[in-house]
Amino acid sequence: MRRDHLISHLLAALSAELADKVIFFGGTALSRTFVPDGRLSEDIDLIATGSRHETAGEAERLLVRGVRREFPGLRWDPPLSAVRDTDPAVLRTPDLLTVRVQLLDATGYPPWPTCPRELEQRYSDAPPATLTVPTVASFAGWKTTAWDHRRAARDLYDLWSLVSAGGIDVEAVRLYQKFGPTGLPPAPGIFDQAPEQQAWVRDLSAQTRLEVTAAEALEQVSRAWSKAKARAGRRRT
Repeated sequence: MRRDHLISHLLAALSAELADKVIFFGGTALSRTFVPDGRLSEDIDLIATGSRHETAGEAERLLVRGVRREFPGLRWDPPLSAVRDTDPAVLRTPDLLTVRVQLLDATGYPPWPTCPRELEQRYSDAPPATLTVPTVASFAGWKTTAWDHRRAARDLYDLWSLVSAGGIDVEAVRLYQKFGPTGLPPAPGIFDQAPEQQAWVRDLSAQTRLEVTAAEALEQVSRAWSKAKARAGRRRT
């Protein structure tokens, strides 16, 4: 909860100073927008819309300055400017609370559609925040790509949450086919095996109140994609 609280203040600082220079994506972005009852926030994933070098320098200064009243002594170790874009930088408080921050260069990343979205800030002392995030259909396609690549419990859980949010639909099929790795809709084989239940509980129980098993989540996500692909196919005929 303390990390989640710190992240709320960091997001407010980003919104106030860098909203036009970053895209906020990943599991934390999803849980602060379309599935607010999802997982607690763990890190902040961003894409620089312009120069990654310049944005990293601004973020290093502004994030520490923007939360210094609520979190005095916050420091970077290592800072964004000292890591590759694919590696996380780390913000640390004096009492050893940490938040990982990743700032990707936009080069080479598919331009999934985005939209400005007011974030769920969760805490009464956190200022309001609005950032550019993937659309709900983009989240569905992007998270499915991530699931296919690494088969992480958190990606499957986020996809399961997106089923309830209506994110896996005809538009998600279209976007996955356009921006996904194969040029085709998601193949049934990517949903052929759920994470082991023990790993599912271990990886997620500290972030959310689990109401579904890994096997149930996989079945519901697979069924949602099958229905969406069938509807997309009927529209083309």
